[in-house]
Amino acid sequence: MQTPSRHNPVSVTRYLDAVVEVLRSAGVSVVEVDVDLTVSSPVRAQLVTDAGRVLRWREDLGWSTGSRVIEPVSHPGAVARLAVEP
Repeated sequence: MQTPSRHNPVSVTRYLDAVVEVLRSAGVSVVEVDVDLTVSSPVRAQLVTDAGRVLRWREDLGWSTGSRVIEPVSHPGAVARLAVEP
């Protein structure tokens, strides 16, 4: 099994910034961003929106709202749709 490529802190920050910006453009405010950059495990992030919806990201598994999942490096617009679609 091949190990997924690892992101560096700068690329993760840029990607998450782009996601937050697209969410803001869609009318969704992100009130909390938590990022876990641990050397021995995949990068993880959690975005909490003003409506209470939580978007979780893991660089090897993808984005999830709990009931829906999309690819790890999905376009920020696809991630925003997770936050606004039921």
